Amino acid sequence: MTMPLYLSRVRLRRSASVGALAPLLMENSDDQGRTQQSGHHLVWSLFADSSDRTRDFLWREMTQRGAYMILSARPPVDRHALFEIDEPKPFAPILAAGDRLHFSLRANPVVRRRDSSRPRSAKHDVVMDALSSLPAGQRAEKRLDAVQERGLVWLEGQAHKTGFAVRASEVTIDGYRQHRIRRNGAASTMSFSSLDFDGVLEISDPAALLAGIGRGFGAAKAYGCGLMLIRRV
Repeated sequence: MTMPLYLSRVRLRRSASVGALAPLLMENSDDQGRTQQSGHHLVWSLFADSSDRTRDFLWREMTQRGAYMILSARPPVDRHALFEIDEPKPFAPILAAGDRLHFSLRANPVVRRRDSSRPRSAKHDVVMDALSSLPAGQRAEKRLDAVQERGLVWLEGQAHKTGFAVRASEVTIDGYRQHRIRRNGAASTMSFSSLDFDGVLEISDPAALLAGIGRGFGAAKAYGCGLMLIRRV
């Protein structure tokens, strides 16, 4: 039996007490990582009802700063009076093969590469992986091409595994950003990149697509990546 999911829109309250939290939540991240670091702590506060909880939600910050869309296995609970929460809606769209949907996805697309010095393959940003073989002086001018080409290849791979198809002419890929977040002190840094995908998909397997949306796409899901938002065309 499929676990129920809830889609929620939440917004930080506009109050002095809530605003005062922002510098504290962002102090361990650089400029590129602040949204993900603060969002990680803020959204987690809606679901951390016990010390042994594991993450069972996906989130994404929307255009308005401090506004988030969340897909979760449990409705969010605001124990600290930080948010205004719209009524969570069950996420159970009725889909059929052949349906076309508009989608929006912020993802951390990675490729795995074997390294003889490590027991397991390592994750690499698909854009930087494409640029790594080029001379340093050519990488900046080739970055946009790498974003489009490798981003589309990655998305097509996700589509093949998750019951949908996309056409290059119906997808835009942009918003490439690199994020660095310091964890447990300045000596420990987490780095990841994100790309924004927007366009139209066609469903081939509705159950596989819904399961994929529930799991999320790509890596760095704890930091605001992986949530695919869909609507009818």
